Amino acid sequence: MSLPTHRRKIQIVLAALCVFAAGASVAAQDEVIRVQTELVNLNVVVKDRQGKRVKGLTREDFEVYEDGVRQEITHFSADERPLRLVLLFDISISMEATLPTVKQAAVTLVDSLRVDDEVTIVSFAEQTLGLSAWLHKTEAGAVIRKITAEPHVQPVPATIFGPGYRVGDYNTYMYEAFRYVFENFQAGNDRIAIIMFTDGVDTAAGRGVPDIKRRVDGIGKEVIRQAQESWALVYPIRYKTDQIIGELPPAGRIPPFPVIRIGSAPEDPGRKLLEQITAASGGEVFQWSTRQDLLKAVGDALDDLRSQYSLGYKPPPEREGKSFRQTKVRVKRPNLVVRTREGYFSIESTRPRRVSNLPPP
Repeated sequence: MSLPTHRRKIQIVLAALCVFAAGASVAAQDEVIRVQTELVNLNVVVKDRQGKRVKGLTREDFEVYEDGVRQEITHFSADERPLRLVLLFDISISMEATLPTVKQAAVTLVDSLRVDDEVTIVSFAEQTLGLSAWLHKTEAGAVIRKITAEPHVQPVPATIFGPGYRVGDYNTYMYEAFRYVFENFQAGNDRIAIIMFTDGVDTAAGRGVPDIKRRVDGIGKEVIRQAQESWALVYPIRYKTDQIIGELPPAGRIPPFPVIRIGSAPEDPGRKLLEQITAASGGEVFQWSTRQDLLKAVGDALDDLRSQYSLGYKPPPEREGKSFRQTKVRVKRPNLVVRTREGYFSIESTRPRRVSNLPPP
């Protein structure tokens, strides 16, 4: 072997060793960062028995459990932080009549925000549409005022010359709207809240109970898992409508005789799903039927977000075959009620756990 060739081989080996050492060094640094920053950060709301939110608690007032085992609270904050709100508007047929009232309340909401809060606006019916980037309060109101109901076929009254055309609500794709916001607004260091104006009924499967159940068991359960994986808080502000469940006569075939239904209408299999999605995220459902109720619901949702405690702890080591971790928070003081998310999915190779930005105590 010639000397130049031998020297080149030595240089190649040395270069490879340098690359390996550098990679090992970076990996070691990454590991240190991973251990130091990967915390489970829970947003917690505390109320008394009368439903009033309780402030002024300290870290010593709380206990945190994961899968029944008490964890050490290493990070605690009761400070208010800027809000990032996703305002999600149901513009389907069933919300068309009340949409102007909803828009007025939403404008009132953004007008009450602080200068460092941010809002993005999304609408949904058959399609989910992002209507804005992140905006400050001065810009958001103009976008909200321009929202209109999704176009649909108008009903035709029956006459002596022919049957009428009945329009049913088949364009509420609520589960797809949830998927859109969970996939596009990942809550990392920021606390993101989804405030959803809807009647809470998904009608994409029509009115047949078996079809609704298949949709709940499919995409509906996927959305619950996404709520568990996401760290976004869900706050539905639900308009209390009672929609008919069960088959209606096809359009243009309204029978000439009255249809008699024996017993009560069948239960909607998807009725409880909104509560389940909300509970998985740690949020709360607010109901309304009058404009006064709606304004109170909007105010309650904002109060809820501004009165949260943040508790952080280092999660225990991964366990074989265990991916979902149940969380529970207790307050040592009597007669207080605590609400937080039901749990979280442990870290996976393609899905990082939420990183807390809370300062250590």
